[in-house]
Amino acid sequence: MDKESNKNKGLLEIIKERLGLKSNTKAREIIKSGRVKLDNETVKIPSHQVKKNQKVSIEDGKKKRLKDNSSHNKSHKGFTTLYEDDNYIAFVKPSGLLSVGTLKNKKNEKNFLSFAQRQFKEENGPDADLFIINRLDRLASGVVLFAKSPEAEIAVRKKWDESKKRYYAFVEGVPKKEKGEIQSELKQNRIGRVYSVPKSNYSKLCITNYRVLHQSEKNSLLKIEAVAERKNSIRAHLSENNMPIIGEKDYKGSPSPIHRFGLHLFSLSFYNPYKKE
Repeated sequence: MDKESNKNKGLLEIIKERLGLKSNTKAREIIKSGRVKLDNETVKIPSHQVKKNQKVSIEDGKKKRLKDNSSHNKSHKGFTTLYEDDNYIAFVKPSGLLSVGTLKNKKNEKNFLSFAQRQFKEENGPDADLFIINRLDRLASGVVLFAKSPEAEIAVRKKWDESKKRYYAFVEGVPKKEKGEIQSELKQNRIGRVYSVPKSNYSKLCITNYRVLHQSEKNSLLKIEAVAERKNSIRAHLSENNMPIIGEKDYKGSPSPIHRFGLHLFSLSFYNPYKKE
């Protein structure tokens, strides 16, 4: 389908009008898939401004469907996109990468936020930006959610305490029970480590539920649900119950046989204020 002339406006709006789409997300997917051409040149930036008299064409996606589906959740930078709508996007952070940069980081060490922002701008234009919602420790991997605007960030944080996080943990030892709950008041010391203490003004009640998925003579794979947490609460709870995470140096863990830290956030459920669900 071709059209010889368009008024100057964003490519995203043109594709939505041409195909009768109500969702920006679907239009972005079509553009990013490489199906849209301007004067026979492929354009993958939704915010690209179409000049007057430029010819816009959209290729049939059926021929690319198998290839597109096989790589649907892969970005060209290697990050996996787990979820995206008009206001939020979620990527998978790899182990060993800071979630965000720090003021103490004088060498401007690489961090996940900067990579994600750079990638997002390349795909959506220089004015696009991301605002990180949840963070993971450098060693942990898993789901990280971003808002696409400051307004979306503020909106989702209003009910963020209701979000649910589920992890896989590869630990030393074998639990006596197939499932259980670890509950204690945790306090953080000056060097950032947390440990169980009697309740005080400086402690926080943390609850960690676990279930054994697989076990050997020396190790176990656990499914973890953080019912109530603070930074490093899962690491502290497991260590104090003789189940330190593999690769854990600060909480009495042994070197990792899998050459990485054994904690991965595989599921993040949150209230979406724009979809009311």
